[in-house]
Amino acid sequence: MARTRKFDENQALDAALRLFWEKGYVATSLQDLEKGTGLNRASIYNAFGNKRSLFKKCLTLYVGRVQAMLEGVIGTATSSREAIKNWLACVIDFQFNQETPSGCLVILSALERHQHDRETREIVTALFRREQEVIQKVLEEGVQRGEFPADFDCVGVAWAITSATSGMVVLSMADLPVSALQEVFRSTMRLLDGK
Repeated sequence: MARTRKFDENQALDAALRLFWEKGYVATSLQDLEKGTGLNRASIYNAFGNKRSLFKKCLTLYVGRVQAMLEGVIGTATSSREAIKNWLACVIDFQFNQETPSGCLVILSALERHQHDRETREIVTALFRREQEVIQKVLEEGVQRGEFPADFDCVGVAWAITSATSGMVVLSMADLPVSALQEVFRSTMRLLDGK
């Protein structure tokens, strides 16, 4: 008869996610995971597999949450310009939210990519591509509504916005003030005016 687990897997996964988010994959030790989740090593292995398997589960969970946040913010806007403005503001707010670690697990993972296998690199790449696709669609809808000219470079501007959001995260990780991110915000919004 299989023994029933006496802990909440989702709670343990959230605790591990926070550790990886704060420290990155490399700097998060099994001892950190034991302390952070309240589980012993055997329980971690039994529930989640090895450290890499646990990290993949955490990264997948994190990416799903970021995608949901992106699509939620974009989906509530009444214009393409408002959608982009709201997303950029959301990225800034997220970096300075006292409830969450600063930075971004995806950015951390991209920066330490040499420590990851193909599967984790693909999870990271997929989020950047998804962000670009969502923003490109928003811009194309803006072209259709007449917000932007017919020859507006939706693909290029969507990649520029995706790069800007990643850049804002890196600036916050380097402890630059919110004013630096707001400058990036304003410059990025000017792309929508062809400037």
